[in-house]
Amino acid sequence: MSFFEKLNKKVKIGICIGIVVCLGSGVFVWWKIKNPNNSAKDQAENQIETYTIADNEKIFVNGTIVPKESKDFNISADNEIDKIKVENGKSVKKGDLLFTCKNNASISEIESLKAQVDDLKKQNITNSEGQADSSVTVEITKLNTQISVLNKKAYTSVYAPFSGKVYLNEPSENVEQPTSFMTLQSNEFYMKGQANEQDLAKMQVDQTVKVLIFSTNQTLTGRISFISDRPSTQVNDMNIEQGSLSYYDVNIAFNDENKLVNGFHAQASLEISGGYAKVPSSAILKSEESPYVFKDLDGILKKQTVEIESKNDEYTVIKSGLSPNDIILRYPTEDMKEGDPIYPDSSINSEEGTVN
Repeated sequence: MSFFEKLNKKVKIGICIGIVVCLGSGVFVWWKIKNPNNSAKDQAENQIETYTIADNEKIFVNGTIVPKESKDFNISADNEIDKIKVENGKSVKKGDLLFTCKNNASISEIESLKAQVDDLKKQNITNSEGQADSSVTVEITKLNTQISVLNKKAYTSVYAPFSGKVYLNEPSENVEQPTSFMTLQSNEFYMKGQANEQDLAKMQVDQTVKVLIFSTNQTLTGRISFISDRPSTQVNDMNIEQGSLSYYDVNIAFNDENKLVNGFHAQASLEISGGYAKVPSSAILKSEESPYVFKDLDGILKKQTVEIESKNDEYTVIKSGLSPNDIILRYPTEDMKEGDPIYPDSSINSEEGTVN
């Protein structure tokens, strides 16, 4: 290939590169003409920063659903079951007969005493005047008195102390820890939970709580009905990881108990309201009347006066005027006015490009 041919080839390549560059520049210029506001939007988004007011502090109480009343029925070694008057899992009312039991030792003694009474009666000892021997009569009276006392021990009837549901328990294989043969549980339930020592002082009886039932993912409304001032000797499984803290029993009553099941695990949450809001000091502007901030209401500026509790170069503590999840401008300017769009084009979502 000659020198001129090589030169012509390089010229052609250069011309092609030039054409590509020109086309690219033309497309860029055309795009800028069609979108004149994009650079302004990008610049505004980079300059406008927002700050979201934190949620109120929440306290969590872990626990389980338990019946308000529960009673186990055990039979002493001297007694045995005579008749069971209820069925397993059935509901009973207060005062219903649950079962009867008998004391075999008392029954045997009664039979022995009755035999003695019969023998005395058969003797029919009388004096010469035809009157019964008074000593025999006295002895019979004593024996009958003993029989009357033993009758109360021989057979015992047990009644339901409250309304609820009856459960007949299976015998325990552990001889050292025998189970009760019958349990009565009320149909009313509450949540038995525990709060740690750090949260105890923030809680009060009758405060409203939200209770999440884990197994059903349902949220119920309740209230704190009892707070213990003594550390619990048994920490539940959900709190056992934080063993360095003391835990206190907390009972929670429910407004609606229809969806509660004994033994379900639950978690109550309590929102501590009335706390102060902490905001960047750069967000505070001052007027002749009072300090204020600009809130972001769907991309529109909203002037909000505030009451300051304390302030330093970095943060300001707001006593009143702001609520959790309020969005304010981190770096407002004096020339901003209420009602103006935060961004040059008000159609831009105020959440885009913000820094929280």
